[in-house]
Amino acid sequence: MESANIKALKDAFAAADAGDAGPLVALYDDNLSWAGFTLAGTQTVYTKGSFLEAFGVLAKLDESANEVLAATETPEGIVTATLRLYRRLGERELDVQAVFTHRFVDGKVTHGSDVVPAAFEQFWAETGLSA
Repeated sequence: MESANIKALKDAFAAADAGDAGPLVALYDDNLSWAGFTLAGTQTVYTKGSFLEAFGVLAKLDESANEVLAATETPEGIVTATLRLYRRLGERELDVQAVFTHRFVDGKVTHGSDVVPAAFEQFWAETGLSA
């Protein structure tokens, strides 16, 4: 049986892909701290605001998707998820898998991280959107 946290994560990403970012925004705690990759391939620590702002670049693409392929949860509420990241701008496509971690506290993600393959920053550099 799927845990409530994994279900919430899958549902939030599915809603965002369908055009409703509300569940994803609500899933992240207002004091979120996220260690993740920038479009240039460096790592940084994001706040909720800067994390959601970084997601805004997806609106500049012709197509994008973030699909939760698999997820596991520790007894302490840490969800590790493999996501399929799909991006397309014109003829350029990115179709890779990445690993995201999410620490849930009372149904909200308070901390997280992501690791993406090198093709991630290569795609953004080729599109010219990483600047």
